[in-house]
Amino acid sequence: MRLKWSTRRWAMQEVAKTVRSINVPPPKKPSQGFLRDFVFNMRNVYSTASIFGLVALIYFSPGNIEIFDPIQKALADFSFTDIVFADWRKESEPVDQNIIIVHVGKNRAEIAAQTKILAAMQPKVIGIDPIFSSEKEPEVDFAFMDAIQSAKNVVLSSQLSELQEKTKNSPERFRQIQAPHPKFRLPNVSFGHANFSTEGAAATSQTIREFEPQYNVLDSALSVKDTAINAFALEVAERFKPGIVKQLKERGEEKELINFRGGVNKFILIDIEPEMPIDSAVQMYGALVKDKIVLLGFMGQPFNNPTDIRNKFYTPASDQYVGKSVPDMYAIVLHANIISMLTTGELIDQMPDWLGYVLAIVVCFFNMALFHWITIKLPSFAGGEMKVIQLIQSGILVLGSMYALNSFDYQFEIALTLAIILISSDVMEIHESSVKRLIERLQDNRR
Repeated sequence: MRLKWSTRRWAMQEVAKTVRSINVPPPKKPSQGFLRDFVFNMRNVYSTASIFGLVALIYFSPGNIEIFDPIQKALADFSFTDIVFADWRKESEPVDQNIIIVHVGKNRAEIAAQTKILAAMQPKVIGIDPIFSSEKEPEVDFAFMDAIQSAKNVVLSSQLSELQEKTKNSPERFRQIQAPHPKFRLPNVSFGHANFSTEGAAATSQTIREFEPQYNVLDSALSVKDTAINAFALEVAERFKPGIVKQLKERGEEKELINFRGGVNKFILIDIEPEMPIDSAVQMYGALVKDKIVLLGFMGQPFNNPTDIRNKFYTPASDQYVGKSVPDMYAIVLHANIISMLTTGELIDQMPDWLGYVLAIVVCFFNMALFHWITIKLPSFAGGEMKVIQLIQSGILVLGSMYALNSFDYQFEIALTLAIILISSDVMEIHESSVKRLIERLQDNRR
Protein backbone atom coordinates (compact mmCIF):
# COMPACT_ATOMS: atom_id res chain seq x y z
CA MET A 1 0.00 0.00 0.00
CA ARG A 2 1.43 3.38 -0.99
CA LEU A 3 1.73 5.93 1.86
CA LYS A 4 0.31 9.41 1.52
CA TRP A 5 2.84 12.20 0.93
CA SER A 6 1.93 13.84 4.26
CA THR A 7 2.63 10.57 6.08
CA ARG A 8 5.97 10.14 4.33
CA ARG A 9 6.92 13.74 5.15
CA TRP A 10 6.06 13.17 8.81
CA ALA A 11 8.16 10.01 8.87
CA MET A 12 11.14 11.83 7.34
CA GLN A 13 10.89 14.62 9.92
CA GLU A 14 10.79 12.06 12.72
CA VAL A 15 13.89 10.35 11.35
CA ALA A 16 15.67 13.72 11.17
CA LYS A 17 14.77 14.47 14.78
CA THR A 18 16.01 11.07 15.88
CA VAL A 19 19.30 11.59 14.09
CA ARG A 20 19.79 14.94 15.77
CA SER A 21 18.88 13.51 19.19
CA ILE A 22 21.57 10.85 19.02
CA ASN A 23 24.12 13.44 17.85
CA VAL A 24 25.09 11.74 14.66
CA PRO A 25 27.85 13.96 13.31
CA PRO A 26 27.21 15.39 9.86
CA PRO A 27 29.60 14.44 7.10
CA LYS A 28 32.82 16.37 7.37
CA LYS A 29 33.05 19.20 4.87
CA PRO A 30 36.23 19.49 2.83
CA SER A 31 38.60 22.19 4.08
CA GLN A 32 38.51 25.44 2.15
CA GLY A 33 41.49 26.97 3.89
CA PHE A 34 41.91 28.62 7.29
CA LEU A 35 40.38 31.99 6.35
CA ARG A 36 37.30 30.46 4.71
CA ASP A 37 36.81 27.85 7.43
CA PHE A 38 37.26 30.01 10.51
CA VAL A 39 37.23 33.72 9.63
CA PHE A 40 35.25 34.78 6.59
CA ASN A 41 32.14 32.63 6.85
CA MET A 42 28.46 33.20 7.54
CA ARG A 43 28.64 31.57 10.98
CA ASN A 44 30.68 34.49 12.30
CA VAL A 45 28.30 36.93 10.63
CA TYR A 46 25.28 35.32 12.31
CA SER A 47 27.01 35.25 15.71
CA THR A 48 28.01 38.91 15.38
CA ALA A 49 24.44 39.82 14.44
CA SER A 50 23.16 37.91 17.49
CA ILE A 51 25.43 39.89 19.83
CA PHE A 52 24.44 43.27 18.41
CA GLY A 53 20.81 42.18 18.48
CA LEU A 54 21.09 41.49 22.21
CA VAL A 55 22.80 44.84 22.84
CA ALA A 56 20.08 46.63 20.86
CA LEU A 57 17.38 44.76 22.82
CA ILE A 58 18.88 45.90 26.11
CA TYR A 59 19.50 49.47 24.96
CA PHE A 60 16.15 50.13 23.29
CA SER A 61 13.93 48.18 25.67
CA PRO A 62 11.56 50.25 27.90
CA GLY A 63 13.54 51.44 30.89
CA ASN A 64 16.61 49.57 29.56
CA ILE A 65 15.30 46.52 31.44
CA GLU A 66 14.92 47.16 35.17
CA ILE A 67 17.25 44.34 36.22
CA PHE A 68 20.17 46.35 34.80
CA ASP A 69 19.31 49.54 36.74
CA PRO A 70 21.69 48.84 39.69
CA ILE A 71 24.58 48.27 37.27
CA GLN A 72 23.72 51.39 35.27
CA LYS A 73 23.55 53.55 38.41
CA ALA A 74 26.82 52.20 39.71
CA LEU A 75 28.71 52.82 36.45
CA ALA A 76 26.85 55.87 35.08
CA ASP A 77 29.20 58.38 36.69
CA PHE A 78 32.46 56.47 36.28
CA SER A 79 34.94 56.33 33.44
CA PHE A 80 38.21 54.36 33.32
CA THR A 81 39.92 57.44 31.93
CA ASP A 82 39.27 59.21 35.26
CA ILE A 83 42.26 57.26 36.58
CA VAL A 84 44.50 59.16 34.13
CA PHE A 85 43.63 62.53 35.69
CA ALA A 86 43.33 61.30 39.29
CA ASP A 87 46.43 59.12 39.43
CA TRP A 88 48.68 58.96 36.36
CA ARG A 89 49.03 62.74 35.95
CA LYS A 90 48.82 63.65 39.62
CA GLU A 91 52.53 64.33 40.02
CA SER A 92 53.72 64.73 36.43
CA GLU A 93 51.65 67.76 35.41
CA PRO A 94 53.60 71.01 35.98
CA VAL A 95 52.12 74.15 37.53
CA ASP A 96 50.62 76.54 34.97
CA GLN A 97 52.61 79.71 35.56
CA ASN A 98 50.21 81.87 33.53
CA ILE A 99 47.16 81.44 35.78
CA ILE A 100 46.90 83.05 39.22
CA ILE A 101 43.91 82.28 41.47
CA VAL A 102 42.71 84.66 44.20
CA HIS A 103 40.13 83.81 46.83
CA VAL A 104 37.41 86.39 46.24
CA GLY A 105 36.20 88.84 48.90
CA LYS A 106 32.99 88.43 50.89
CA ASN A 107 31.07 91.29 49.23
CA ARG A 108 31.16 93.69 46.29
CA ALA A 109 33.13 96.33 48.16
CA GLU A 110 35.91 93.85 49.00
CA ILE A 111 35.93 92.52 45.42
CA ALA A 112 36.25 96.08 44.12
CA ALA A 113 39.24 96.66 46.41
CA GLN A 114 40.88 93.40 45.30
CA THR A 115 40.30 94.21 41.62
CA LYS A 116 41.83 97.67 42.07
CA ILE A 117 44.93 96.17 43.68
CA LEU A 118 45.27 93.52 40.97
CA ALA A 119 44.73 96.05 38.16
CA ALA A 120 47.74 97.98 39.46
CA MET A 121 49.88 94.87 38.85
CA GLN A 122 48.95 94.97 35.12
CA PRO A 123 47.68 91.43 34.48
CA LYS A 124 46.62 90.78 30.92
CA VAL A 125 43.16 89.50 31.93
CA ILE A 126 41.15 89.51 35.16
CA GLY A 127 38.31 86.98 35.34
CA ILE A 128 35.76 87.49 38.12
CA ASP A 129 33.48 84.52 38.80
CA PRO A 130 30.70 86.08 40.98
CA ILE A 131 27.74 87.49 39.02
CA PHE A 132 27.01 91.24 39.32
CA SER A 133 23.50 91.31 37.88
CA SER A 134 21.96 93.81 40.28
CA GLU A 135 22.77 97.25 41.60
CA LYS A 136 24.08 97.98 45.10
CA GLU A 137 24.75 101.22 46.93
CA PRO A 138 26.00 103.91 44.48
CA GLU A 139 29.36 104.30 46.20
CA VAL A 140 29.99 100.53 46.11
CA ASP A 141 29.03 100.23 42.44
CA PHE A 142 31.12 103.28 41.55
CA ALA A 143 34.15 101.76 43.31
CA PHE A 144 33.69 98.50 41.40
CA MET A 145 33.25 100.35 38.08
CA ASP A 146 36.40 102.34 38.76
CA ALA A 147 38.32 99.15 39.60
CA ILE A 148 37.37 97.22 36.47
CA GLN A 149 37.88 100.30 34.30
CA SER A 150 41.48 100.55 35.51
CA ALA A 151 42.29 97.03 34.26
CA LYS A 152 43.29 96.02 30.71
CA ASN A 153 40.73 93.26 30.17
CA VAL A 154 38.03 92.10 32.56
CA VAL A 155 35.74 89.11 32.06
CA LEU A 156 32.63 88.85 34.22
CA SER A 157 30.40 85.85 34.75
CA SER A 158 26.76 85.09 33.88
CA GLN A 159 24.32 82.25 34.41
CA LEU A 160 21.96 80.73 31.83
CA SER A 161 18.59 79.14 32.58
CA GLU A 162 15.39 77.77 30.99
CA LEU A 163 16.81 75.54 28.30
CA GLN A 164 14.77 75.23 25.12
CA GLU A 165 15.35 71.85 23.47
CA LYS A 166 16.48 71.60 19.86
CA THR A 167 13.70 71.32 17.27
CA LYS A 168 13.55 71.16 13.49
CA ASN A 169 13.02 74.90 13.27
CA SER A 170 15.35 76.15 16.03
CA PRO A 171 18.62 75.11 17.68
CA GLU A 172 19.06 74.30 21.36
CA ARG A 173 19.20 77.56 23.32
CA PHE A 174 18.53 79.17 26.69
CA ARG A 175 15.66 81.56 27.20
CA GLN A 176 17.10 83.54 30.12
CA ILE A 177 20.48 84.90 31.12
CA GLN A 178 21.52 86.40 34.43
CA ALA A 179 24.05 88.80 32.95
CA PRO A 180 26.16 91.57 34.52
CA HIS A 181 24.25 94.81 35.05
CA PRO A 182 24.53 97.18 32.03
CA LYS A 183 26.49 99.73 34.10
CA PHE A 184 29.36 97.21 34.39
CA ARG A 185 29.56 96.44 30.66
CA LEU A 186 32.37 98.85 29.94
CA PRO A 187 34.47 98.86 26.73
CA ASN A 188 37.21 96.76 28.33
CA VAL A 189 34.71 94.37 29.96
CA SER A 190 33.10 91.26 28.46
CA PHE A 191 31.26 88.33 30.00
CA GLY A 192 30.75 84.61 29.47
CA HIS A 193 28.45 81.92 30.82
CA ALA A 194 29.53 79.87 33.85
CA ASN A 195 27.29 76.86 33.10
CA PHE A 196 29.02 73.50 33.17
CA SER A 197 25.88 71.65 32.14
CA THR A 198 22.53 72.31 30.48
CA GLU A 199 20.92 71.00 33.68
CA GLY A 200 21.89 74.04 35.74
CA ALA A 201 22.05 73.38 39.49
CA ALA A 202 21.72 69.63 38.92
CA ALA A 203 25.24 69.69 37.46
CA THR A 204 26.68 69.77 40.97
CA SER A 205 25.68 66.10 41.38
CA GLN A 206 27.42 65.05 38.14
CA THR A 207 31.07 64.50 37.36
CA ILE A 208 32.10 67.35 35.05
CA ARG A 209 34.17 65.95 32.18
CA GLU A 210 33.33 68.37 29.39
CA PHE A 211 32.20 71.91 28.72
CA GLU A 212 30.31 73.58 25.89
CA PRO A 213 32.26 76.48 24.36
CA GLN A 214 29.14 78.39 23.35
CA TYR A 215 25.44 78.43 24.15
CA ASN A 216 22.76 80.21 22.16
CA VAL A 217 20.67 82.61 24.24
CA LEU A 218 17.33 84.23 23.47
CA ASP A 219 16.82 87.02 26.00
CA SER A 220 15.46 90.55 25.68
CA ALA A 221 18.05 91.73 28.24
CA LEU A 222 20.80 91.32 25.67
CA SER A 223 21.50 94.02 23.13
CA VAL A 224 21.44 91.35 20.42
CA LYS A 225 18.76 88.68 20.74
CA ASP A 226 19.38 85.03 19.93
CA THR A 227 23.13 85.33 20.17
CA ALA A 228 25.95 82.93 21.09
CA ILE A 229 27.55 83.41 24.52
CA ASN A 230 31.07 82.10 25.06
CA ALA A 231 31.87 80.08 28.14
CA PHE A 232 33.49 82.14 30.89
CA ALA A 233 36.74 80.16 30.58
CA LEU A 234 36.75 80.52 26.78
CA GLU A 235 36.19 84.27 27.01
CA VAL A 236 39.11 84.63 29.43
CA ALA A 237 41.34 82.46 27.20
CA GLU A 238 40.37 84.47 24.10
CA ARG A 239 41.24 87.76 25.81
CA PHE A 240 44.61 86.29 26.83
CA LYS A 241 45.39 84.59 23.50
CA PRO A 242 43.19 85.77 20.59
CA GLY A 243 42.23 83.12 18.03
CA ILE A 244 41.09 80.35 20.38
CA VAL A 245 37.39 80.85 19.60
CA LYS A 246 38.14 80.49 15.87
CA GLN A 247 40.18 77.36 16.57
CA LEU A 248 37.34 75.70 18.47
CA LYS A 249 34.84 76.57 15.75
CA GLU A 250 37.08 74.95 13.16
CA ARG A 251 37.20 71.77 15.27
CA GLY A 252 33.41 71.59 15.05
CA GLU A 253 32.88 69.91 18.43
CA GLU A 254 29.70 70.87 20.27
CA LYS A 255 31.33 69.84 23.55
CA GLU A 256 35.00 69.70 24.45
CA LEU A 257 36.46 67.21 26.91
CA ILE A 258 38.38 68.93 29.71
CA ASN A 259 42.05 68.05 29.86
CA PHE A 260 42.44 68.38 33.63
CA ARG A 261 45.77 69.63 34.93
CA GLY A 262 44.76 69.12 38.57
CA GLY A 263 43.54 70.90 41.66
CA VAL A 264 44.43 74.31 43.02
CA ASN A 265 48.01 73.14 43.62
CA LYS A 266 48.58 73.13 39.82
CA PHE A 267 48.09 76.90 39.64
CA ILE A 268 49.61 79.90 41.41
CA LEU A 269 47.57 80.93 44.45
CA ILE A 270 48.06 84.33 46.05
CA ASP A 271 46.29 86.05 48.90
CA ILE A 272 45.03 89.59 48.22
CA GLU A 273 43.38 91.18 51.25
CA PRO A 274 41.04 94.09 50.39
CA GLU A 275 42.75 96.38 52.92
CA MET A 276 46.27 95.78 51.55
CA PRO A 277 48.10 98.95 50.45
CA ILE A 278 48.42 98.93 46.67
CA ASP A 279 52.14 99.75 46.70
CA SER A 280 52.91 96.89 49.08
CA ALA A 281 50.85 94.44 47.05
CA VAL A 282 52.53 95.50 43.79
CA GLN A 283 55.96 95.16 45.36
CA MET A 284 55.07 91.68 46.65
CA TYR A 285 53.24 90.20 43.65
CA GLY A 286 53.71 92.65 40.76
CA ALA A 287 56.38 90.70 38.85
CA LEU A 288 54.41 87.47 39.32
CA VAL A 289 51.06 88.84 38.08
CA LYS A 290 52.17 91.12 35.23
CA ASP A 291 50.76 90.01 31.83
CA LYS A 292 49.20 86.88 33.35
CA ILE A 293 45.63 85.68 33.91
CA VAL A 294 44.10 86.40 37.32
CA LEU A 295 40.93 84.59 38.41
CA LEU A 296 38.86 85.73 41.38
CA GLY A 297 36.49 83.10 42.72
CA PHE A 298 34.96 81.56 45.82
CA MET A 299 37.01 78.81 47.50
CA GLY A 300 35.28 78.15 50.81
CA GLN A 301 34.58 80.07 53.95
CA PRO A 302 37.08 80.14 55.55
CA PHE A 303 39.43 79.48 52.65
CA ASN A 304 39.59 75.84 51.48
CA ASN A 305 37.17 74.69 54.16
CA PRO A 306 36.61 70.95 53.34
CA THR A 307 33.05 71.04 54.69
CA ASP A 308 32.03 74.05 52.59
CA ILE A 309 30.89 72.58 49.26
CA ARG A 310 29.14 75.65 47.88
CA ASN A 311 29.99 76.21 44.22
CA LYS A 312 31.95 72.96 44.20
CA PHE A 313 31.80 70.12 41.66
CA TYR A 314 32.75 66.49 41.15
CA THR A 315 35.60 66.08 38.64
CA PRO A 316 37.80 63.23 37.32
CA ALA A 317 40.77 64.84 39.09
CA SER A 318 39.44 63.69 42.46
CA ASP A 319 41.68 61.29 44.40
CA GLN A 320 38.58 59.17 45.04
CA TYR A 321 37.36 58.40 41.52
CA VAL A 322 34.99 55.60 42.60
CA GLY A 323 32.22 56.07 45.17
CA LYS A 324 32.57 59.85 45.44
CA SER A 325 30.77 61.43 48.39
CA VAL A 326 32.00 65.05 48.51
CA PRO A 327 32.61 67.40 45.53
CA ASP A 328 36.32 67.97 45.03
CA MET A 329 36.86 71.13 42.95
CA TYR A 330 35.64 74.72 43.26
CA ALA A 331 34.19 76.29 40.13
CA ILE A 332 37.02 78.81 39.80
CA VAL A 333 39.61 75.96 39.75
CA LEU A 334 37.49 74.14 37.18
CA HIS A 335 37.53 77.30 35.04
CA ALA A 336 41.31 77.46 35.51
CA ASN A 337 41.70 73.91 34.16
CA ILE A 338 39.69 74.76 31.06
CA ILE A 339 41.62 78.00 30.50
CA SER A 340 44.92 76.15 30.90
CA MET A 341 43.86 73.56 28.33
CA LEU A 342 42.80 76.25 25.84
CA THR A 343 45.81 78.54 26.21
CA THR A 344 48.37 75.70 26.00
CA GLY A 345 46.57 74.05 23.06
CA GLU A 346 46.36 70.71 24.89
CA LEU A 347 42.91 69.85 23.55
CA ILE A 348 41.60 66.29 23.64
CA ASP A 349 40.66 64.79 20.28
CA GLN A 350 37.62 62.52 20.46
CA MET A 351 36.95 59.39 18.45
CA PRO A 352 33.98 59.92 16.09
CA ASP A 353 30.85 57.92 16.93
CA TRP A 354 30.91 56.07 13.61
CA LEU A 355 34.48 54.92 14.21
CA GLY A 356 33.44 53.58 17.64
CA TYR A 357 30.73 51.46 15.97
CA VAL A 358 33.17 50.20 13.34
CA LEU A 359 35.68 49.25 16.05
CA ALA A 360 32.99 47.34 17.97
CA ILE A 361 31.86 45.42 14.85
CA VAL A 362 35.42 44.50 13.81
CA VAL A 363 36.41 43.35 17.31
CA CYS A 364 33.18 41.36 17.66
CA PHE A 365 33.57 39.63 14.28
CA PHE A 366 37.16 38.53 14.88
CA ASN A 367 36.32 37.48 18.43
CA MET A 368 33.66 35.18 16.99
CA ALA A 369 36.25 33.77 14.58
CA LEU A 370 38.68 33.19 17.47
CA PHE A 371 36.10 31.50 19.70
CA HIS A 372 34.80 29.31 16.88
CA TRP A 373 38.37 28.19 16.15
CA ILE A 374 38.89 27.38 19.83
CA THR A 375 35.69 25.31 20.08
CA ILE A 376 36.70 23.24 17.04
CA LYS A 377 40.48 22.94 17.39
CA LEU A 378 40.85 23.23 21.18
CA PRO A 379 37.54 22.01 22.64
CA SER A 380 39.08 21.52 26.09
CA PHE A 381 39.67 25.31 26.22
CA ALA A 382 36.12 26.23 25.26
CA GLY A 383 35.01 26.85 28.83
CA GLY A 384 36.55 29.03 31.53
CA GLU A 385 39.60 29.65 29.38
CA MET A 386 37.53 31.77 26.99
CA LYS A 387 36.50 33.94 29.96
CA VAL A 388 40.18 34.50 30.71
CA ILE A 389 40.72 35.57 27.08
CA GLN A 390 37.81 38.03 27.40
CA LEU A 391 39.29 39.53 30.58
CA ILE A 392 42.71 39.90 28.93
CA GLN A 393 41.13 41.58 25.90
CA SER A 394 39.14 43.95 28.16
CA GLY A 395 42.26 44.85 30.13
CA ILE A 396 44.24 45.58 26.96
CA LEU A 397 41.40 47.73 25.61
CA VAL A 398 41.02 49.76 28.82
CA LEU A 399 44.75 50.24 29.36
CA GLY A 400 45.19 51.16 25.70
CA SER A 401 42.52 53.85 25.87
CA MET A 402 44.04 55.23 29.08
CA TYR A 403 47.51 55.29 27.51
CA ALA A 404 46.18 57.06 24.40
CA LEU A 405 44.58 59.75 26.57
CA ASN A 406 47.64 60.19 28.77
CA SER A 407 50.25 60.22 26.00
CA PHE A 408 48.44 61.54 22.93
CA ASP A 409 45.40 63.42 24.34
CA TYR A 410 43.11 61.15 22.33
CA GLN A 411 39.85 59.82 23.75
CA PHE A 412 38.80 56.38 22.50
CA GLU A 413 35.10 55.50 22.76
CA ILE A 414 35.33 51.94 24.12
CA ALA A 415 32.06 51.44 26.02
CA LEU A 416 30.31 49.50 23.25
CA THR A 417 33.41 47.51 22.30
CA LEU A 418 34.03 46.61 25.94
CA ALA A 419 30.44 45.43 26.39
CA ILE A 420 30.71 43.33 23.20
CA ILE A 421 33.90 41.65 24.42
CA LEU A 422 32.42 40.80 27.83
CA ILE A 423 29.29 39.10 26.44
CA SER A 424 30.71 37.61 23.23
CA SER A 425 31.41 34.03 24.38
CA ASP A 426 28.11 33.71 26.24
CA VAL A 427 26.07 34.96 23.29
CA MET A 428 28.01 32.66 20.96
CA GLU A 429 27.05 29.67 23.12
CA ILE A 430 23.40 30.77 23.08
CA HIS A 431 23.59 31.16 19.33
CA GLU A 432 25.11 27.70 18.82
CA SER A 433 22.81 25.88 21.26
CA SER A 434 19.49 27.65 20.60
CA VAL A 435 19.40 30.06 17.68
CA LYS A 436 21.27 27.77 15.32
CA ARG A 437 19.03 24.79 16.14
CA LEU A 438 15.93 26.95 15.72
CA ILE A 439 17.11 27.97 12.26
CA GLU A 440 17.76 24.32 11.36
CA ARG A 441 14.26 23.32 12.49
CA LEU A 442 12.69 26.08 10.47
CA GLN A 443 14.64 24.92 7.44
CA ASP A 444 13.52 21.31 8.01
CA ASN A 445 9.89 22.39 8.24
CA ARG A 446 10.13 24.13 4.88
CA ARG A 447 11.32 20.97 3.17
